[in-house]
Amino acid sequence: MDKEVVVLIKSSPQESHRPVEAIRIALGLLSGEHKVSLILIDKSLLLLGDEAEDLIDGEELGKYLPPLKELGQTFYVEKEALERTKLADTDFKIKPLSIQEISKLIAQAHCHLIF
Repeated sequence: MDKEVVVLIKSSPQESHRPVEAIRIALGLLSGEHKVSLILIDKSLLLLGDEAEDLIDGEELGKYLPPLKELGQTFYVEKEALERTKLADTDFKIKPLSIQEISKLIAQAHCHLIF
């Protein structure tokens, strides 16, 4: 049976390797039979920015993001953070959500991974 897994990324990729590790793990989960919801809040939105290679482990990130893009993976992003972050036009599938909508998405999942 497919499990719904939420990968919530809240750490700043400017300060920690954890956001890139979360992307790697999410990609691995997607290769199985799981439905994965990737949620980016606060500064983690920088993972999808033009200067992602300048982030901590940015070189590794460059290996993991293209397959997610090819799979059409949706990135659920905190609406308020998206408004604060100057995110250039991107080819990623992005869906802005309020904190309340993110809470509902988390509550519906079978498993949560928080980075």
